[in-house]
Amino acid sequence: MDRRSLLKGALTAPAAGLLGAAPTSAAPAAFDVFVGEISTGRIYRFDRNKRFTTANAKWSFKPGGGHPMDHRPRVTDGDGPVLLIAAGSRDSGVASIRRRRDNELLWSARLDTYLHGIERARGTGVVVVAGRSRGPAPHGDSGATPGGKIYVYRPTDRHSNSLVLAQKFDFFQAHGVLWDPQLERMWVIGGSVLQAYRIVTTASSAKLVADPDHRVKVTRGHDVQPDHTNPGRLLFTDTNGVYVYDKATRKPARLHSRHKVKSYVHHVSGEQMWTGVAESAGSEFGTKYVHFNRTGIARPMELDRVASPIVYKARLDESGYL
Repeated sequence: MDRRSLLKGALTAPAAGLLGAAPTSAAPAAFDVFVGEISTGRIYRFDRNKRFTTANAKWSFKPGGGHPMDHRPRVTDGDGPVLLIAAGSRDSGVASIRRRRDNELLWSARLDTYLHGIERARGTGVVVVAGRSRGPAPHGDSGATPGGKIYVYRPTDRHSNSLVLAQKFDFFQAHGVLWDPQLERMWVIGGSVLQAYRIVTTASSAKLVADPDHRVKVTRGHDVQPDHTNPGRLLFTDTNGVYVYDKATRKPARLHSRHKVKSYVHHVSGEQMWTGVAESAGSEFGTKYVHFNRTGIARPMELDRVASPIVYKARLDESGYL
């Protein structure tokens, strides 16, 4: 079968894989995932190999502030393991950091854009939040609305509760952020660009400075994630597909032609995990499925008292990738 035909059909059926399923005899990788569910406004942590049901949730929490748009585990020197959370509505959002061992709220900020992403830079402790435009788009949430901002927070000591706003600047349709410890750059994706930034800090300031050597043109950029199988690559999505960026050659290449993939990542085992919008119809945020490639599984959310769960992003329970 032609590979392009395989890719064209990817995700249209629940069990379809972006590259096709591995033999069923292959042992699935064991890892946990965080899933943001739009209908309940909750974040769940599941064992990737168990049904995604309310009873099987290892942890769940409703952060407030709107839809759970981003959620990623990180490790800090001052507060230990934490979960970064970005939640948003059409007109505002809340960025927060919670300590994982007891779910204590360590820091939060209410902002005036529809928050979509949050990340923390290792070493400096700088936290970057991405928010797209306020208000609905003229023809639904197609990304056509103007606006978007990046917010940069710096810590004044080792703890998350010391974060203060250090910089704010416009970034059209800002959606995703990722700290790259290999290049020591903060990547931001949204609108028409995937852009890397240096973080410049002093005793009393922090700011992002664009790196002209690492800039990629995209079409309504959405998400940027590490490739856990290869730290020399990044994975990113836009309206038209899924791509890999080679840091050494500074060139992108299309991996998959599936449209409107909301999140996509490679586990260290080689497993692909992704979420996305159905080709035909459904929510603008996604479907009820989290897709896995090696076993051809599309794991549906089956939540109590929720007729039609909607998954936006799925994240590996992994705090780094080097």
